[in-house]
Amino acid sequence: MNNINIVELHNIIEEESKYLQNLKERFIDQVKFRKVTDHIYKGIKILGYPEDVAKIFLNLNPFFIWLGSPITQYKDYEWALYIGHKKAGLPIPTGLKEKCPECIISLIDISKPYKLIYEFNTELKNYSLSCDIFLSIHKSYINARLESLLPNLLSDIERMVFKAFSEALEKIPKFYLEYLSEPSLAKLFKKISAMLQQDKERVTEELRSINLYEERIKEQISNLYMETNAGLKDILDNLVSKGSEFEIITQKTSNLFSRLIRLFLGNVHHLRDYERRRMELQKFLKEEEDAQAMLEKRTLDRKKPINELFEEYIFCQNYGTLTPQEEKIFARNVIFHFEELHRQKHKDVPLLAHFEKKGLLGVELDFNEVKNAYETFMRKELLPVYLGNCLFEIVDFLPPSKSESKKMIKDIANFKYYILEGKEILTPRSRNDVLPEEIKNFLEQYRRTITVLIYDIRGSSYMGVKLHNALKEQRIKYKFAKEMATIGKNYGGFLLKDTGDGGILWFAENSESLYNHLYAESTTGKGINLRYSIFSGAELELIPSTDASKRAILCARDMVIKAEEFIRANFIHYRDWFASVAERTMEIEGVTYALLPPEFKSLFRIGIGIASGSPERDVVLSANSFGDPDLVGPILADAHLYSMERMPGRSVIICDLPSFINFMLNAENFEFPIEESEFDKYLRILEDVRKLPHGYLYPEYKISIAPRGMHILEELDKRKALCEMKSGNLMIDEAGNLYNEEKKKAKIFYEIIPL
Repeated sequence: MNNINIVELHNIIEEESKYLQNLKERFIDQVKFRKVTDHIYKGIKILGYPEDVAKIFLNLNPFFIWLGSPITQYKDYEWALYIGHKKAGLPIPTGLKEKCPECIISLIDISKPYKLIYEFNTELKNYSLSCDIFLSIHKSYINARLESLLPNLLSDIERMVFKAFSEALEKIPKFYLEYLSEPSLAKLFKKISAMLQQDKERVTEELRSINLYEERIKEQISNLYMETNAGLKDILDNLVSKGSEFEIITQKTSNLFSRLIRLFLGNVHHLRDYERRRMELQKFLKEEEDAQAMLEKRTLDRKKPINELFEEYIFCQNYGTLTPQEEKIFARNVIFHFEELHRQKHKDVPLLAHFEKKGLLGVELDFNEVKNAYETFMRKELLPVYLGNCLFEIVDFLPPSKSESKKMIKDIANFKYYILEGKEILTPRSRNDVLPEEIKNFLEQYRRTITVLIYDIRGSSYMGVKLHNALKEQRIKYKFAKEMATIGKNYGGFLLKDTGDGGILWFAENSESLYNHLYAESTTGKGINLRYSIFSGAELELIPSTDASKRAILCARDMVIKAEEFIRANFIHYRDWFASVAERTMEIEGVTYALLPPEFKSLFRIGIGIASGSPERDVVLSANSFGDPDLVGPILADAHLYSMERMPGRSVIICDLPSFINFMLNAENFEFPIEESEFDKYLRILEDVRKLPHGYLYPEYKISIAPRGMHILEELDKRKALCEMKSGNLMIDEAGNLYNEEKKKAKIFYEIIPL
């Protein structure tokens, strides 16, 4: 058994929540950080800067700079402190610049907010280049290198494992597809296609089988149609025309159409599956054709991102200078592209004169000058600007600017508190405190749940006694229950039953689809909603969901809001509904209201109980003795017990610990009950808040949740089953059961309040 306090349990739930995971992913992108630092390392090497400077970025881990401490506290990170002050718009501390590598400072200071190549228009002109001329040379250069590497790529493809054309293309570096010539691409596609030949034959055969199955099903549907027609004719000829009992005719007709619906929907379901599979197979066969069409539209335009240009240039530089054969390909490519500019009478043609020289046979291109202009621009302009931008990208600072929104400041503070460690240089916390297996399993079992919601209408029994009119009672309750059912459907709930004084719903991954599969609905001419079962008795499966509790809780919130709206909208009718009870009246703004006894103050307010658990252990769905789908399990009794909780003059929503865990683990946002928005003060208050039991706010959902007490599970006296929490000390065993300090099976329950 593991001992744990409610405060510790809540702290663990917070740390395991999706919100904290989202914060980490939002503020620390490990993959992107590695990619950017790798670019900085390679770029510095290409530019010929000192090796010790390049090594700064080799295996560098994500970090944050806390501004405001003496420079001496940032050893080896002075360059990052320099960037932090620049990003924050703060004065550079005296002596800081001198402690940074000179080449790094030059990259930082040359940085410009350029993302696309056309933004370098001014710089390009200094090298007799334009955006289009530069892209022509770049394409010629990359193509020359890739054409010589094609045999290696084809050999690599033979060792690859892939099951679709698109999967193969994803494994090939993107620039091969952008820059290889059409004949080379044809070789590449031919190689991939040959390796997929067996898969294509298998898919073609499966398509033939699907076509055959579809024909058979359509034939069965046609036969079913004829059988139904024959059945109806038989009923008309042998029952209706002979004056048989109406019950017999109804039964025969019902049996006939039940069979029709069951078989027809079953066949339609299979047809949909086959059609879905057919589309998947046809997509597989069409992928090669789509790839060909896409690559025929290849163009390099002025909006080419500079990070892609950097990656392509660095890739080619890894193989050294162009070989004589590659030089020939480069020259041929340049001639082709420059002639194309001449044919188009492009506005940049005058710039090409810079690259022309007089030869024996007239004017010819100076390919060395072309290549020199390209290389010089890359090394003196594009690479430094891009690397400067990368340096700014990998440095984030704390505390955040006061101009940030209140929500952003709280998010950053939570991120700093939970995920970072360190003082001046903050890095992601290495989690050494591994959760005990019992606690980990206890939480994980509720990451996906089945959730039951039971609502109870307050004062409904009293109303029935005072009305003494079953028809009027039915109409009033129907009007209210219809509102509740609509809300339940809006959240994908399975409307299990209307109890007269309330209702039962459940939520799961398949609650909505299963409801639609088991019931058909219609509306009568009088506006009455009817549903009839098309339940075939097949095995019913409950599929737990990550958002079951969320949907139940939001459904409960809307039910409470709707109940209050119902009261406000219908209070004026109470005098008519309960004429025998209303003895006095009062007038407000010209409207006369009945003064009703205190029992009516709670009328149509509701108590809602929400409980969650796992399929089979906590709840099962099966046919009951009447043949209807029904739930059985301890969480139904728990939800019913919670729905009986009362608070004077208002509705109440209570949920159990498993529902809270499911909701919290999968919540994408939550807040603490802290009003302070100043960063440092918020962190200090947060430290204190987490030491005591506390509630949570969910502004997005407009609710708050706070612990209310302890539910003693094996207490038979329901009046004593829900009690106050004493010490908050708990125990968890290997089976995932929770015990209170008296070693009784228990679980915490919470109150949910709409904001």
